[in-house]
Amino acid sequence: MKSNEIALSNSLSCAVNALQEVERASEQAGLNREQTNILRLLTEEMISMTTDILKACRGTLWLECECGDCALHLNAMAPMEEDAKAAFIAASKEKINTPVKGLKNKISALFAGLLIYQEYPDYYISVCNSFGGGVPLMQTSSQVWSLAEYGRRRTQEEKFAEMEGVEKSILLGFADDVIVSVRNNWVDLTVKKHFSAPLQKQMPNFIGLSHVCIFVDDMMEAVSYYQKLLGAVPDHYLSHWRNKGFFQAGGFLDEAEEGDVSIAFVNVPGTKLTLELMQYHYPKGRREPVIFAANDVSGARHVALKITNIDEAFLHIKSMPDTKLISQADDYQVFQISETEPSEVHFFDQDLRETDERNVQTAKILSQVRYFYFIDKYGLQWEFEQGHSDIGD
Repeated sequence: MKSNEIALSNSLSCAVNALQEVERASEQAGLNREQTNILRLLTEEMISMTTDILKACRGTLWLECECGDCALHLNAMAPMEEDAKAAFIAASKEKINTPVKGLKNKISALFAGLLIYQEYPDYYISVCNSFGGGVPLMQTSSQVWSLAEYGRRRTQEEKFAEMEGVEKSILLGFADDVIVSVRNNWVDLTVKKHFSAPLQKQMPNFIGLSHVCIFVDDMMEAVSYYQKLLGAVPDHYLSHWRNKGFFQAGGFLDEAEEGDVSIAFVNVPGTKLTLELMQYHYPKGRREPVIFAANDVSGARHVALKITNIDEAFLHIKSMPDTKLISQADDYQVFQISETEPSEVHFFDQDLRETDERNVQTAKILSQVRYFYFIDKYGLQWEFEQGHSDIGD
């Protein structure tokens, strides 16, 4: 994706237009607010480096973004009129005759030097001397200078001497590379920045039902009840589980450190349905169940679905009208269960002091589960989870 090209001069209005276009194009490319702000800062640095040059030269700025790879381009052409060219050369020579300090100023001088390199090579050579005497152009078919490549060629002592005092530069602090190149009669200043490819919300990729959760007041009594009622087969359980990641995902952000819950998983024979029986020891909720009439609008507490793209699904659910996340806190997100030890998992056919490979595998799976909760418009609570491969279909 390429933004509109913005004509530049040394006027404030041109700089404002360029910043607005970079911001618009960044958002269109799917970059977040922080990433957009970084590109704005880099744009400001590029313009500040070329303000003197743009007094006499025509300039253009644009942004290119593809899958998180961003490149800001600012190019300029040397003035064609002899009077303007003479004034530009005079100003450039006056500037280069004084010591150029700071890598940012040296790059700016190199940019100006290349604009008149063909006609005034001596001026360009004087610019090169400011880099320590060596000609900084890479030996390629076209003239290209790269900050990253230049840095690799310098000794540690030379790097330290050149970088001293410029560590606060926005350009050097945020850019992945700065490139100065010649294309026909134009000189191009390119600042490259890579961001992780932005997430795009999309429909969840469902792969099956995980479990249905039922809140109870006594876990072992509830296990016995569902054995008698449905012939449910007990699988495994976690007794007095104090897992921070679990309580964060459940919406207890203020009390996550103090949470205490027991959970049992029982399988309904003849189906791929797993019931998750959950007893909260802390924080305690209402102890008596609410009994709804058959035609009351309500639902189970919660229905969980397995998915494979949980981060994108979170964005999708967050954008849906009449649907809300279980917690309205700003930092509610997709959570991962904290690491679970095999000793925390118990199977019903085991003595409490026993562990075997089943405990190890189940603990490993639990520690990789990522999930979040939300409530639909009818009050039914859902869980989307990724990685819980040992239960459900």
